[in-house]
Amino acid sequence: KNKKLNKSLTWILSHPISGSEVSGPQFGTKNLFLNKWCILIKDKNKIKLKKISRFWKRLGSKVIIMDPKNHDKIFALTSHLPHLIAYNLIKTAQDFQKKQKKSIIKFSAGGLRDFSRTAASNEIMWRDIFFNNKKNMISTINMFIKNLKVFKKNINNLNNKDLIRILINSKKVRKQIIHLKQDISKPDFGREEV
Repeated sequence: KNKKLNKSLTWILSHPISGSEVSGPQFGTKNLFLNKWCILIKDKNKIKLKKISRFWKRLGSKVIIMDPKNHDKIFALTSHLPHLIAYNLIKTAQDFQKKQKKSIIKFSAGGLRDFSRTAASNEIMWRDIFFNNKKNMISTINMFIKNLKVFKKNINNLNNKDLIRILINSKKVRKQIIHLKQDISKPDFGREEV
């Protein structure tokens, strides 16, 4: 039997930009939302929007109100595509390992190791995100493929000048992320040795 929700309920959509590849209350921390962005989806009910904004701010979040279409476009690139790339890189490593008939996973340096953490995220949630944001995902995947072809061409042609320019420009994003306090500059992303 379907239970209907009370029509007097007001839904204000929130997207806290925090957490990790693990889920559940046992992985919560008291500073989970501290200085992290929380996106509130624009709503006609300004009073309820202010109320939920205060809630997130009390948890330590920085709050911004965003149009839903803008949210989906932005996060297709900043979150959804990186997860897709992580899943694809790990699949590529698995395929390589099968083809070469050699164990390569034990040689996972920082790069593959970090991607494996992202690819350990909940598969049902990410399938739903990919499907529900299909239009923006396809657009960002196409953009990624276009840039990947440029990398391939520069490497194939030993085009030092163009490749170095792309690599140098890419480094600037890391500096921006640190400047905006979205991460710290400590080596190894501030992780303790395990």
